[in-house]
Amino acid sequence: MKAGVIMCHPADASVVGRSGERRFALEVAAGFWARFRGLMLRASPQETVGLLLWRCASVHTGFMRYALDVAYLDQTGRVLHCVSGLEPWRVSFGPRGTLHTLEFKAGDIESLGIGVGDQIAHVVFEARDAR
Repeated sequence: MKAGVIMCHPADASVVGRSGERRFALEVAAGFWARFRGLMLRASPQETVGLLLWRCASVHTGFMRYALDVAYLDQTGRVLHCVSGLEPWRVSFGPRGTLHTLEFKAGDIESLGIGVGDQIAHVVFEARDAR
């Protein structure tokens, strides 16, 4: 995967779990600086948009303007752990096995019904280099 932020089309990802399938827009941050910046200094999105931090097992909320929801994912996009309402100026680490992190504005994990064991479906997880 190339470095930088890859903008994807609206509703190009989905979460598949106990509550069925729900679609959402996704951006992929693949490079070091794109992952470091994350959602920092951005206004809170009005719609449900996830930011996938590729090959990143922790997050910080320094310089954030709003709280985040975080889902920690394994190499295939399976949800290992969720953190809701991570306030600005905090740090969070994924559990063992975390390879990717998915950030949303606070409340989006609940509205999408994302839970441990659910599968995030997106073309990036189908690639051979998902690790």
